[in-house]
Amino acid sequence: MDSDTASKTQNSILEQPNEPLMFEAKTIPLKGIGLVALQDIPQGTLIIRERPLLVARPGAPGALEDFLSSELKKLDKASQRQFLSLHNNFPGKHPFAGIMKTNALPCGSGSEIGAVYPTICRINHSCLPNSQNTWNSDTKIETIFAIRPIKCGEEITIMYDQGGPSTVRQASLKQSFGFKCSCVVCSQPPALLRESDARRSRIQQLDGQIGDPFQMLKSPEKSLKDCHSLLQVLKAEYGAYPGALAARLYYDAFQISIAHGDKTRASIFAEKSYQARLMCEGNETPEVKRVKMLATNPSNHSTFMAYSSKWKNTKKEKFGEDDNEAFERWLFRISN
Repeated sequence: MDSDTASKTQNSILEQPNEPLMFEAKTIPLKGIGLVALQDIPQGTLIIRERPLLVARPGAPGALEDFLSSELKKLDKASQRQFLSLHNNFPGKHPFAGIMKTNALPCGSGSEIGAVYPTICRINHSCLPNSQNTWNSDTKIETIFAIRPIKCGEEITIMYDQGGPSTVRQASLKQSFGFKCSCVVCSQPPALLRESDARRSRIQQLDGQIGDPFQMLKSPEKSLKDCHSLLQVLKAEYGAYPGALAARLYYDAFQISIAHGDKTRASIFAEKSYQARLMCEGNETPEVKRVKMLATNPSNHSTFMAYSSKWKNTKKEKFGEDDNEAFERWLFRISN
């Protein structure tokens, strides 16, 4: 692997925005080292901003090992020790590749490129996380934002898995990271865990239906109703703090609306997606800036009236301050 397939190695920089630090690294029973809040942290707070130690693409273990060995030699001794102190779930003859595979976070949603951080990689997993990690492709920095209020003494957590019922999550976490999750969700009594599993399975089912382009084309009303159903399930499972899942839902609803020419609803959905993303990643990422622009000018989206113009002349109806339910039903085109 050559330097064209990975960004240049640089010393990790913890760019802590607040003084004193809002967290400390501590040994967590049955988890190893984790980060614990030193103060109450409000929702939407930037907790950590950090540059990567190493960035690389996945590859054959031997090739990745050679690449990382070369890149590690460019780091100072302190940074080398930081990398080597991270957990390796794949011990063997490729220790550097094992550490990278165990700890790397993707540099953006769906990216094959991964990065390792000395502080952020200490954050443990929870299936009900209180924080969100985000890669900023402009600044090349990873951030951690609180997506729900965090109490002093509470562990800071992010989500490692891709969702689904507990059996799927546990198998994935065991294979990739070598641990059995015992978070507040997974340690519920069996009856409550079954209810949670049903909700999370329903979340995946609805997400798949919403992403179906043929349904969006032929039955956009059904797609919007699925968005509304998904919002209810997210509230039931995650309470008032669904985080990035809410941002994605509202952006999906935006895309459904704008593809059929409904600028009125599209603008509202884009604004809701923007506000949800602010809580997860702040206002500096290119994605947040783009969604903010679409809230003001939804017709700038490339799919404006790509499917039809059937909703082109939609006008916003008037609702009283206490008519939240009526407004939501109008917004998602629920007539009965």
